[in-house]
Amino acid sequence: MSRPARPKRHLAAEIAAAIRAGAYRSGEWLRQVDLEEQLGATRFDVRAALAELALRQTVEHVPNRGFRVATPDRQRLRDMLAVRALLEAEAAVSALPNIDAAALRLLEAKADAFDRAVAEGTMTTQSATNLDFHDTLYSFAPNRALVEVATETRDRARMWPLVLWPSVRALRRSAEGHREILAALRARDAAALAASVRAHILGSAANDPALDATEGEGLASE
Repeated sequence: MSRPARPKRHLAAEIAAAIRAGAYRSGEWLRQVDLEEQLGATRFDVRAALAELALRQTVEHVPNRGFRVATPDRQRLRDMLAVRALLEAEAAVSALPNIDAAALRLLEAKADAFDRAVAEGTMTTQSATNLDFHDTLYSFAPNRALVEVATETRDRARMWPLVLWPSVRALRRSAEGHREILAALRARDAAALAASVRAHILGSAANDPALDATEGEGLASE
């Protein structure tokens, strides 16, 4: 009987999580040989992970020197998040007329899946179930171009390959945000829906490092 395949590691997310946890400071050089040893990974895989993080401006590549932790451009991040919030709020409102009882049950199931991931899941499942809730909501929007642009903007606005929360408290707040969005959908209240989506995005510490308020609860771990 063949052994089940081990899940593929997402090294870029692991390195990003370490940076976000404070293992590396802004401007600190990341020695690939050290990362290989710490992560038990090949040089090729570490290099690919660092290249991905460089595209997201999580790290900076200096030719002939290597990679170092970037200093976040917080104003650019906030500007991108503001654009993202506008697009996603519009996508949600445009989806509202197509949200029937079956769609609500589906979205509730997606929110439940995220709740379970918060309680006992890994960083990967937390990220995947969170995005699945949002993508399912926006799948009911008739303007597919709007959804595509909103999704692309969401990806560009993140410094991390996965959605990374700095604390259990931040994870729980995201779960509460899903419930607030569901409440607005049930009430068929477009204004409340737009407001809840904007608050969910702009108020999440997963989206803006400046909102990291761990209050001693530590990192959400795998």
